Amino acid sequence: MVFAFRFFLPMSWKQIRVNKSLFAAKWPLILLLGTTGYCLNSISVYQAVRFTTTINTSFINAFNPILIAFVGYILHHERVTRVQFLGFVLSLAGVLCIIFQGNLGLIIRLKINPGDLFMVGSVIFWSIHTVLYKNKASGLPERPMFTLMMLGGLLITLPMTLLENRAYHWSWVSRIKTVHVLGILSLNIFPSVLAYQFWNGALKKISANRVGIFLYLIPLYTTAISILLFGESLRLYHILGGLLIFVGVLLVTSNGSEKNSEKVMLSQD
Repeated sequence: MVFAFRFFLPMSWKQIRVNKSLFAAKWPLILLLGTTGYCLNSISVYQAVRFTTTINTSFINAFNPILIAFVGYILHHERVTRVQFLGFVLSLAGVLCIIFQGNLGLIIRLKINPGDLFMVGSVIFWSIHTVLYKNKASGLPERPMFTLMMLGGLLITLPMTLLENRAYHWSWVSRIKTVHVLGILSLNIFPSVLAYQFWNGALKKISANRVGIFLYLIPLYTTAISILLFGESLRLYHILGGLLIFVGVLLVTSNGSEKNSEKVMLSQD
């Protein structure tokens, strides 16, 4: 994230100076967006893949459009139709199927892989970030806002990083290899720079729900890469859970057949 911030800062500095009073007034929001989207979300993802498979994380990530719609309802009281509520239930069932590997015994014993829980946390943080950005920040200048959100994430992440490394006496420094440096550069260029830029750019053009639809493509790409490069296996519970999530996403993000029928509110009307 430091690399990405230093990359965008020179390009954004002029606009930041011109709009400094505007951004100063929005600083609590910027810090919250940086914390959810650039700190907690990233930490949760990288912790998740330490304990679970990349296929698991990608399928759980496909639950994101559902949570985006749910968070939109929680924060902004958006209406939820019966069809959309059914989609939420089906997708949640799909996530639980993947987390518990389709095994009833694991559900009864509540035996959960911690990596799957970290990934669920990542989905929650990213959903909050997306809805907040769309409803509170999409009207602000895009590039300087993008840069300042990274700064907000860094302000939260760096103290945590220093404390962690102090606890481990910086022992990782002596084990750095070329492959690690290349990996860090890749993470800075693709997820930290390009992916966030494309995502926030899309939110400027279309609704958060429509942007979220594209997230269900992630399991397709991730599964193919994981099988080809890492030798992971696609299990029956992945397929069943993925189908439930996919159907749920379609129900939640479509206009639905009940467009002109009675809407169901999950809170007081």
